[in-house]
Amino acid sequence: MKPPPLDPTIRDTLAQRLLAALQDSQPGSLAELRGSLAAGTSDAYSDIDLLWEIPDDSFSRVVESIPALLGKVHPITSLRFDPVFRQSSTHRLVFVQFENLPLFWRLDLEIFAQSAQRDPDAGRQEPPLPDPDWSPTHSALMNAIAAIKAVLRGRQEQARDLLARAYARVGLPAPDGNPSELVRDLCGQVARLDPAQAGLARQITELCHQVFG
Repeated sequence: MKPPPLDPTIRDTLAQRLLAALQDSQPGSLAELRGSLAAGTSDAYSDIDLLWEIPDDSFSRVVESIPALLGKVHPITSLRFDPVFRQSSTHRLVFVQFENLPLFWRLDLEIFAQSAQRDPDAGRQEPPLPDPDWSPTHSALMNAIAAIKAVLRGRQEQARDLLARAYARVGLPAPDGNPSELVRDLCGQVARLDPAQAGLARQITELCHQVFG
């Protein structure tokens, strides 16, 4: 196993730029780090977790502005809103992949209206309502990236669980095999099921070759 060469200072600088852009775009808001970057326990594979709390009367406008706002900080390859909170008037969870950055460094941005009081279950819709913008195939590939990260951290069982859920999201049974074999197989299956995801599947396969040989 060969960990990819990564420079976390690039990710950390991006995180600070994102925080500044969020904070400056909305008076009365508060943007802050979360997760391992906030706790000082991050490693080279850690993603970017941010929280943004905004006044209630700005919530809808701010949510609509997210793609353009984040894209000004760094070009975006994909942006998805978690369908569990898609109908909420006070809470959103956004997943963003940026161009020309390691696949590990996804942005997870949680947006709260102040009245939600940072309640992680505010506006939760279970099961979520159908969302035509949510791609199960793309979601499965995100699990594949997370599985590679788990292996690099020595968490084999977590990797297997992530991959089992990835196969389930695209309606396929998970075959036998080690995480490396399953990631390669999953990427091939997803590329056939959804040609729009073939480019991302190819990137993940290349990352798998780099890490596992």
